[in-house]
Amino acid sequence: MARFKFEFWLDADKDNELLLMEDIDGLKRNRLFSKTIRDGIRLIMDLRKGNLDVLVELFPQFKSRIRAADDTSRAGGDEASVNEKLDRLESILLQNIEPSGLLMNAKKTVTGGPKSLTAPSFDLPTFDDDDDEFAQLVTKRKTNPDEIIKNFLGAVGGLT
Repeated sequence: MARFKFEFWLDADKDNELLLMEDIDGLKRNRLFSKTIRDGIRLIMDLRKGNLDVLVELFPQFKSRIRAADDTSRAGGDEASVNEKLDRLESILLQNIEPSGLLMNAKKTVTGGPKSLTAPSFDLPTFDDDDDEFAQLVTKRKTNPDEIIKNFLGAVGGLT
């Protein structure tokens, strides 16, 4: 007899997976974990195929609800309410002749905007530029161009 083992990971940072880990812990304590995994996979695969057989097998209490819903849909019990909702939707769309659509009209009705904050008024600081205490007299120095070149070359030579 061949046996197979499958592993999967759960992320403890996600709330729904953390809750699932707690459920798994309870299933393992009651020795129901493997059976639940097998039943769950069977159920999902059956529902994806459009069948309800495994659902009814695992949960027989839903058999009467499924039949009642099937009978109602065949009899057209909800069809009248669906048609009524469609008619209302159609009338709303016909009333809105503008090409901008319902959302654009909703945006037009919004009034207001950012509200101004009430802050105390204050005077801007003033700077006294008339302080001659630290003022310096700048004068143009007469220099020889050869002296400038010699000074520059000396500075460049010092870099190496």
